[in-house]
Amino acid sequence: MDHAQLEHYRQVIEAILSEYASLPYSYADIQPEVVFDRIRDRYLWMDVGWDGDRRVHGCLLHIDIIDGKIWIQRDGTEDL
Repeated sequence: MDHAQLEHYRQVIEAILSEYASLPYSYADIQPEVVFDRIRDRYLWMDVGWDGDRRVHGCLLHIDIIDGKIWIQRDGTEDL
């Protein structure tokens, strides 16, 4: 894969995840976090915090770039 195309994919994924993760939750004390691993081309949107007395820690969205293709490994956004 062309380096410019790979860099474009990285930038688009990071921009989209950052935008969605910047939206605050209207309930509970849950913080969205994004994890960008450009070495392994792995991108995560995590939710971390508390919903009352229940601990929240989970991966909402997991995206990898594998062999020049974007793989959506987990999409939990439909559950929102």
